[in-house]
Amino acid sequence: MYESIEDLNEKEIQIIRLIIKTGTVHYSNISKHIGRSRKTISKYLDNIASLVPAYSTTLVRKRNVGIYFEGDLVKLQRAIQKYKYTDTPNTRSERVIAILSKLLLAQGPITIQDLADSTFVSRSTLESDFKEVKRVLSKADAIIKNTHDGMEVIATESAKRKLMSNLLTMYWGDTTYLENTKGEVHRKLNIPPDMRSFFSKDTFTKVLTTLDQFERNSLLNFTDYEYQSLAIHLIISMERIIKDKTLEESKYDTKLEQETTNLVKMLEDNFKVEIPEYEQQYINIHILAAEGKLISEDKFKNYNGELQQNVVHDFLNDNLRNKDEMLLRGLTVHLTSALKRLSLGLNLNNPYTQDIKKFFPLAFNNAIDISAKVEKSFGITLNEDEVAFIALHIEAYIERQKNIINAVIVCSTGLGTARLLEQRVKKFFSDTIQINRVTSIQSLKEHPIVEDLVISTINIEVQNVPVVVVPPFLDTGSAKQIKSVSDNILSLKNNSNSFGQLLNRQMMFFANKPENRSDVIRNIGAKLQDLGYGRDGIGDAAVHRETLASTAIDNVAMPHAPLEFVSKSCIAIYINPYGIAWDGNEVNIVFFLAINKDVQDQIEQIYKRFNDILEYKKILKELKKAKTPQDVLRNIGGDLIE
Repeated sequence: MYESIEDLNEKEIQIIRLIIKTGTVHYSNISKHIGRSRKTISKYLDNIASLVPAYSTTLVRKRNVGIYFEGDLVKLQRAIQKYKYTDTPNTRSERVIAILSKLLLAQGPITIQDLADSTFVSRSTLESDFKEVKRVLSKADAIIKNTHDGMEVIATESAKRKLMSNLLTMYWGDTTYLENTKGEVHRKLNIPPDMRSFFSKDTFTKVLTTLDQFERNSLLNFTDYEYQSLAIHLIISMERIIKDKTLEESKYDTKLEQETTNLVKMLEDNFKVEIPEYEQQYINIHILAAEGKLISEDKFKNYNGELQQNVVHDFLNDNLRNKDEMLLRGLTVHLTSALKRLSLGLNLNNPYTQDIKKFFPLAFNNAIDISAKVEKSFGITLNEDEVAFIALHIEAYIERQKNIINAVIVCSTGLGTARLLEQRVKKFFSDTIQINRVTSIQSLKEHPIVEDLVISTINIEVQNVPVVVVPPFLDTGSAKQIKSVSDNILSLKNNSNSFGQLLNRQMMFFANKPENRSDVIRNIGAKLQDLGYGRDGIGDAAVHRETLASTAIDNVAMPHAPLEFVSKSCIAIYINPYGIAWDGNEVNIVFFLAINKDVQDQIEQIYKRFNDILEYKKILKELKKAKTPQDVLRNIGGDLIE
């Protein structure tokens, strides 16, 4: 039985407001207003009926008359006006929170149908949501035990806390920032109904109040992430300590920072509890991260000494294939902070990881390459969420480069003349041409041309790269010539069938039984070697790359082979309607990308086609049913490597 307005979801609140406003309504009126079925509306009305007597009101439902309230509506109207709830599980992420909460709180096995009924969605929708639920459970080192009575979560206290942390992180984006009468900004959180059995409002309030007070009194300046991470840890920790559910002893045994000691005392005073020493160690980790300190230097395999931005900057400068100053600067700041966090065992949870993988696959795969190099250089593994944040920086760079031509200026009459030409080009083509460098004929011998266009003051010929010869002062006629050539370059870039040209009938495979990720990738790798497209070890290298961050997006995966293992570029396609177990997902379609430097200038066009395929559900549905190369080509088109 519901006891207060806060126990209702947003749709139920909308129904109450509609009835108060209209007087008498019918199922059809409510359905039109909230977009739900009669069965779901009936459940909502049952909940409302159980609640409103607390407000001196009765809900009446009479056949051929309608649905209306009886009694004094003043209390109910006031409660509705005061309460502004906006957290109903309508989206997939909201339903995932609800499902995980119910699984963790269930006293026994719970069925898929029970979960579907409780979230008011169809069984098929819930089964789709459950893929994400399994992924979250897997990341938290928890498992689902299936029996004939249903399913239940099996997890240690540490794993349960990790799951609770994931739930809070998924929800945290709805934090409201309020300004009080003193001009101070503080945070306010409305706890979703599905999470109220985990965390009392009192715990939330006390933790946030304590943290705000601590932040004002300490010398620390928390970033948004650091504040969120510490707050979530403390909310879970204090709630579990109150319920006598303490963690196993900490694996860390370091001297507590003074700021940690201060925060622990404030928490103990406000909660009237004693925080165990090993719980204090976990709080200390967050304080160390905020202070930018490492627990020990041996966390880094190939680097000795305190991690500084210049070290990360040099690493990125050496390992980024394509870059600009903005990308280098942004990634340096982010990666420096990330490595410090990870050295302390603090993982960042990214609520947008799946969307980043889906909408920015090129950036995500470039980020995986960087993470592999980070692991090799620093001995630290970036999790999938960290990789996704790096991908955002790379995607920003890619967006900046769209419709931009990279050019090199070649001049033999001195640096002053070259700089004049550079400024003139920037004046005429600031939005379309980026000057990567200014160089001489002699320097070209040591640093070959990789740009799209050569703008030169002398007659030179460059294989496969257009050259425009202009005077240093760049008159109007020469500017028109540059524009004509650059327009042609962009046209060729945007209209090329780079994706289709990498398809190969011999590299299209069709399975007839369930499989797992590693076997499929290794099988494709072996075929690549047999046909001369891959070098020895390509399958194992692709498997390792996939373990760094999964490329699975819904029922599609796009594993990659590292450049050094590719002899000739191609795209292999693997179809399995029976399902491939893939890091918590079930995949039916695999695009194995074996791409080397020969097609690097076409990479954006290749991924553009991938984006089109991923966004067009009908293509994916037909591909899943494909049984021959002809079936595949009929859906995705393209030329063939014979």
